[in-house]
Amino acid sequence: MGTWVIIPVKHLREAKSSLSGILGPEQRQRLVLSMLADVLNAVRQASSISGTAVVSPDKKVLDFARLHGATDIVESGLELNAALKSAIEYVVDRGATSVLILPGDMPLLKSADIENLTAMATTRRDVVIAPSKANGTNALLIRPPDLIDLRFGGESFPLHVQEAFRAGVKPRIYRSPSVATDIDEPADLLSIETLGIGTRSHDFLFSLRGGV
Repeated sequence: MGTWVIIPVKHLREAKSSLSGILGPEQRQRLVLSMLADVLNAVRQASSISGTAVVSPDKKVLDFARLHGATDIVESGLELNAALKSAIEYVVDRGATSVLILPGDMPLLKSADIENLTAMATTRRDVVIAPSKANGTNALLIRPPDLIDLRFGGESFPLHVQEAFRAGVKPRIYRSPSVATDIDEPADLLSIETLGIGTRSHDFLFSLRGGV
């Protein structure tokens, strides 16, 4: 019973190509795993979460997730929303009554954000959405887990709002700088350096100082 977190992660060879101008392939992969570690750490500290699953086609990511206490779900070539739907079915079979979908590139995420998101779901049928800075979706809590269709990709925030209303639910909107901040562009790295002290991501970037 309870809420499971689902975190989708791309294959590491596709990791953050938008940062290729300042980070090499291996550095980008290490950054992705550092950010995933920060997200998993925040989730692990949230008492409202019953379980965590990482869905990815990449064995290294799945091994890393398992090492950090998460359930690993192999994604074999599915489109993102289809992969998430499959992961939802997996965790429902293990007792999930609601799911919280989070990207793995939010190094500033706090356990308090997760507690706040889950606390906002107060009824039997609920949708809680946190937008990203680019009008995407950086957190989506669904109760029950199959209540709405998933529309991740691009400016998905208004699409998820529409899906909630279509299901007869008024969505609850959670706004937080630490949830809105995902890492997509070189300028985003500054947020880790200035606000992410104590995170694995900050430690990694600090280790590159002078070589980036």
